[in-house]
Amino acid sequence: MPRPSGSYEEWLRVLDELERSLGSGTRNAVLAIEGERFSTGVQWRAPEHLGQLPVQLEERARLLIAGQLELIREIEDARRSAGAHLSAVRTILTAQRANASVYLDVTG
Repeated sequence: MPRPSGSYEEWLRVLDELERSLGSGTRNAVLAIEGERFSTGVQWRAPEHLGQLPVQLEERARLLIAGQLELIREIEDARRSAGAHLSAVRTILTAQRANASVYLDVTG
């Protein structure tokens, strides 16, 4: 099937960029606080001039969306885990006597 020119090539570049951002660079991005917002350092804006996604690229876009949803799930899991750890640490800090040893079972 012949490829349409112009926006097809531009859409390829956009999908390449999104796939790169979904890779290890985004997964390892350090969160920073900007005012009251968290930022991953990944700043992406949807291009306005491309028009509709070409039909030939729909499956690739679907796979990219699936990858993004998986990354969101991983981030939510990590957030929940960090929240549970923080809760345990806060419990210890409020119950701890100044000169008593504290042990925390992190595996059970």
